[in-house]
Amino acid sequence: MLFLQAGFSLIELMLALAISALLVTMSYPSYIDYQTHAQRNRAVVALFQLSGRLERYFGENDSYQNATIAVLHAADLLEDLPYQLQIASVSESHYEIQAVPQGVQAERDSHCGTLSLTDTNVRGISGDGDVKQCWR
Repeated sequence: MLFLQAGFSLIELMLALAISALLVTMSYPSYIDYQTHAQRNRAVVALFQLSGRLERYFGENDSYQNATIAVLHAADLLEDLPYQLQIASVSESHYEIQAVPQGVQAERDSHCGTLSLTDTNVRGISGDGDVKQCWR
């Protein structure tokens, strides 16, 4: 009499589970790094958009003085962004804006930290990372 086995044995199932767990363990850190980098890129884009609105404000008022997030109608730049945009300093002819990481993004992206941009396009970070890498 011929007996045919249908399905998987416990050994085969455990082997497949172990391989899957190994793949997940290896790929998860890369996924987290990708997410962190993607969120930082969104903050960079938001800073450049805020900079553009400040330049438009300067063109209309001949000064950056009194420019705020509300006056610039920049609340839309903050939607679903794990950063807080702020105008760090403003004068008649100069400004510095910042994107401050919030929550999990602040923990994951501590080597870049707060991103800053000035009216002369000087880019900065508060972390100990490389400015060019953080602004890439």
